[in-house]
Amino acid sequence: MLFYLRHLFVAFVLLCTTHLYAQKRALFLGNSYTAVNNLPQLVAGLSNAAGKNLVVDNYCPGGFTYSNHSFNSNSQAKIRQGNWDYVILQEQSQIPSITHYRYNEMYPAAQRLRDSIMKYNPCATIITYMTWGRRNGGQQCGGGFCSPAFTSFNHMQDSLESAYEEASDLIAAKCAPAGMVWKKILGETSMVLHAGDNSHPLITGSYAAACAIFSSIWKERCAGLSFVSSLSAANASYIQRASDSVVFQSNSNWNLNIYKPAAAFSFQQLAMNVSFLNESISARTLSYAWDFGDDSVSVETNPVHQYRAAGVYPVTLVASDCYGSDTIRKTIIIEALPQENKAVLIYPNPVRDRLMISLPANAVISDIRIIDVLGRIVLNIPSIVTSINLSGISAGTYFLQFKLDGKLQHHVIFKY
Repeated sequence: MLFYLRHLFVAFVLLCTTHLYAQKRALFLGNSYTAVNNLPQLVAGLSNAAGKNLVVDNYCPGGFTYSNHSFNSNSQAKIRQGNWDYVILQEQSQIPSITHYRYNEMYPAAQRLRDSIMKYNPCATIITYMTWGRRNGGQQCGGGFCSPAFTSFNHMQDSLESAYEEASDLIAAKCAPAGMVWKKILGETSMVLHAGDNSHPLITGSYAAACAIFSSIWKERCAGLSFVSSLSAANASYIQRASDSVVFQSNSNWNLNIYKPAAAFSFQQLAMNVSFLNESISARTLSYAWDFGDDSVSVETNPVHQYRAAGVYPVTLVASDCYGSDTIRKTIIIEALPQENKAVLIYPNPVRDRLMISLPANAVISDIRIIDVLGRIVLNIPSIVTSINLSGISAGTYFLQFKLDGKLQHHVIFKY
């Protein structure tokens, strides 16, 4: 069984590795900020220049918000098509800067979108597309609620940055910091990124956003890519480098590694019985492969294992999601049980209601305890009994602990 499981896991890893280099599919859900200059095709162009096959689709009606997309039948139909590797979410440009809408519409809608995306695309990577401030800042209002009176582009951009970072953390998504790339470019050059309405992007602004999204998708730099759209080679090269300096200045800012699995576990040990608590994390659903070091394996999330002999055992956990895995190994020391254990009979096991203990002649039992897999005492029976009523505890795996002639003993029992 161990040989089979190990080879099955190797096959799974090879399948995932092959998938990494196959065609990828990206869905953009946004509004005119995404539609203008066909941002999805700009991202596809950069990807193609990097030797990557990215197929893009989008649904971007003017003025649409996260909330609109979370309820709109067309948006949901796109999501339900399934097999999206990436879903890029762009909020309406003013909503994140208005406190009321940020907390009462943007964040709840982001969670609804995440739930829908992961239901139909469990292996998808979600990316929030951070937009930019108005050219001159200004107060943003709608429906009777307003933002602060922003004094400049940078003042408004700071508000957008915090909103998108919070939303990304809330839904465990990557963040493509397009607005911060704009901030760097506008702070260093006289390049014009805004269109005449001081809101929408010129092709320079869309290209900057595309660079940020490209790097968020692939975790690779833009610098040196041959695709420049209608820009001059010099301007495209500068924008590529500016984007790289923002995206890769600190991975923790933009959650670039949020989908990397991290394997972790702790354990509770009672004699030869060990219960494992899985503490692995990933933004996607994980699967698990345990090797207990004694030719026994498991794919349970939180297994309970009984060792048959004393020894030192290396326990290995491999936590895997759609595109990667992580491994952790810990050592468990099992000490030999006293010989008296062989003379004790615990029955029936599994047990439904009443557990019986058969003892050697003249043996004295005391300090009886029933302990759950987390080490909590659920029954404490100080009196001398050989029949225990378990009808009041729920089904599961437990440890029976007692003293026999003053010496501590442990047994695993299964309650159903």
